[in-house]
Amino acid sequence: MRIRPDPATFRPQTRDLYSPPGDVSFWQAAIRTPDDPDRQRVEEAIRNESPLIIDLLYGDHEGGQQTISRFSVAPYPGKDEWFPSVVQHWYLNHS
Repeated sequence: MRIRPDPATFRPQTRDLYSPPGDVSFWQAAIRTPDDPDRQRVEEAIRNESPLIIDLLYGDHEGGQQTISRFSVAPYPGKDEWFPSVVQHWYLNHS
């Protein structure tokens, strides 16, 4: 069973990107400070070519329709590339 992360534990995003329904879009992230609590874990996963799980909380331009999407980012076998895949969605404002 996949447990939904608590929305209160997410850090704010500094970049606002529009993803149109039914179309292709992108998202960028960075850990810029050396003392960030997640930095060592991410660097270790990259170094060991271990999959990463990323939970992203986002919503529409008015702050509604909040959704948490869980992504898996894993090394592509036999290549120097990583492959992202959506694993789960949780709709927070869904009645």
